[in-house]
Amino acid sequence: MPRTSRTSEQVDVFRQEIIDAALHLIIKHGFPELSMRKIASRLGVTATTIYNYYASRDELYFFIRIRGFELLFESIANTYKAKDDPYEKLCAVVGEYVRFGIRNPDYYEVMFISRSVPKFLDCIGTPLEKVAGREKKKSIQPFLFIAQGIAESLKISDKEARYITIKLWIELNGIVSLLNSRLLREVEEHTEPLVKRLITDICERYHQMIIEKSLKNSSKKGGTYNANSQRKR
Repeated sequence: MPRTSRTSEQVDVFRQEIIDAALHLIIKHGFPELSMRKIASRLGVTATTIYNYYASRDELYFFIRIRGFELLFESIANTYKAKDDPYEKLCAVVGEYVRFGIRNPDYYEVMFISRSVPKFLDCIGTPLEKVAGREKKKSIQPFLFIAQGIAESLKISDKEARYITIKLWIELNGIVSLLNSRLLREVEEHTEPLVKRLITDICERYHQMIIEKSLKNSSKKGGTYNANSQRKR
């Protein structure tokens, strides 16, 4: 157990310091090279101290991902709730997802890019299954939140909304990954206006879905549709 001399607040702070140190080492040297001893050395404590907070490096890895997905969900949920119009809601979330990836490249790498790390399916039937399950639940939370918003705004089935959300995620992950790897700059020097245009294009396609869906609903009811009422600039 953590030392009793630490308050609960100090314990939380130190647990986060361990996560930060481990995240730095994973990005610099790769997960296979991570060890509790190296984390302890970076923090100026003993390896035993680290084990008092996390049972293994694999467990610590899942807590890193849990924290990353908590931060992502918080950022997109707050952004989404700050808007009223369905079009503006999605555009705000699209932009925030990209900004999150740019602001938190290390977290993003571990959350979405790293391959040589344990996954939930690898942990079934092992002592890590519980924490891996918790991580999986956290990781799917942002996805389900966006899918629900799309389903509600387009009045479509959950299945179709999930498909649209997957398409959206694939596009955004491509943008963030190419930005963070600096590969995008190899083919386009001015990445900022390019990314803004890409985000605008994604939002325009979503807006077109709203128009088409509203036209269909209006036609069925014998009414008319005003596009300006569905889109605010």
